Amino acid sequence: AVGKVLPQLNGKLTGMSFRVPTVDVSVVDLTVRLEKKATYEQIKAAI
Repeated sequence: AVGKVLPQLNGKLTGMSFRVPTVDVSVVDLTVRLEKKATYEQIKAAI
């Protein structure tokens, strides 16, 4: 599903989402394996 939403990341990462029992909130658990070290700020800027 990630590749459908973000085609440039197709095959590069896998994500999982699930619904939580509230009216308008969802949670996303995203895990990635990087080839080189990156700061949180660099990751946010790339995504």
